[in-house]
Amino acid sequence: MNVMVEIVTDGYGLNELSVDGKDTKCKTSAMSTIPICREEITPEWLSSVLSSAGDCQIIRLDLEDMSGYNLQLSQLFRVRITYSVRNVDHPDVVIVKMPAVDDRIRIREAASGPYVGELGSYRLLEPFYNGSIARLYGAVEDHGEKTVCFVLEDIGEFTEDQKYANIDLGVARSTLGFMATFHGRFWEDANLGESDWCRDADWSFLFNQDPLDSAIGWQVICDDDRFTKSGGLIVAGEYLGKRLNKLRDVMSRRPKTLTHNDFHQGNIMLRQTPAGLLPVIIDWQMPAFAGATNDLAKFMMTAVPFSILAEQEGSLVEYYYDNLKANGVKNYSLDECWRDYRRAQVATFGNYSINCFETAPDGGLVESSGDSTHAVIKALTLVDPIELNEYLP
Repeated sequence: MNVMVEIVTDGYGLNELSVDGKDTKCKTSAMSTIPICREEITPEWLSSVLSSAGDCQIIRLDLEDMSGYNLQLSQLFRVRITYSVRNVDHPDVVIVKMPAVDDRIRIREAASGPYVGELGSYRLLEPFYNGSIARLYGAVEDHGEKTVCFVLEDIGEFTEDQKYANIDLGVARSTLGFMATFHGRFWEDANLGESDWCRDADWSFLFNQDPLDSAIGWQVICDDDRFTKSGGLIVAGEYLGKRLNKLRDVMSRRPKTLTHNDFHQGNIMLRQTPAGLLPVIIDWQMPAFAGATNDLAKFMMTAVPFSILAEQEGSLVEYYYDNLKANGVKNYSLDECWRDYRRAQVATFGNYSINCFETAPDGGLVESSGDSTHAVIKALTLVDPIELNEYLP
């Protein structure tokens, strides 16, 4: 069961608190009615949120900053809890996820809906808690700002030298099984399409970015000697630009469902279970009512290791499709799924191409992409160029 807590600005018990053994005060003049800074994660506040698991009293919190590099979108803290009163359902550690401290940045980011989108996703996916979705213990929402502070289950952390989850063939299949399960559950769900927190298919295609910029990105990739230009990569690259509008139009006719839309390698954690490793999908900030193969293409291209993709691509897509059928999807053939997957690969490449360059001090363009972009580029070299040409409008 989830709890939604309505809190006013002066209701946090913020006179003094102990964080990491230090007495401190919140130094922001926040306009928000939810916690937006570290000092506002107090024992009193967290006790109220964790009342979803029963009454408890917290006497100490130890916070570890996990925010990383994207402070404009969210702050993350791992919070270790010391109780004086608790029951077996109360966690020893939680993750607190909150928006930016800066009022201007927070309001600007909230306008595109990431916080309410994530909250809507977690509400919808509650049956999957403690499995492939982290448990949401509670969330505090500011309806005026459209921002949310989340208290989530802590899945764990990678070793010091590990950046991403290790995806082997078994984990890949498990992930695709879960993907097909939630896609199947909300397949052509008209109510989801009318919700105010879930974006539409047109938005999910390039995320409202200018398709002309993708052609610039392709030129930057062509000029970079680190990338081997072969196979379907050339066809996809030469297609980028204005022609992506045609691709958007045909892809908008796919059956629609709940899509994560950011199903890359960095958003997959691994849960230890008696049956082995279980993938846990995090960061549901970009949900859309769109074509399912958006998620399929991004996962296959960015998260499945190249060696596995090269040998198992066909069987993995077919495994996903079989699970779609097992979850009640009808009137959608394997051939259609494969065609939509190939088209979604080009759209995924278009999106990464738009973001793979920046302007140098001398005015030139330089490649500035990361691991996911490089994986997408490499994945397209496996694609048969003749086949890809047949699928592109």
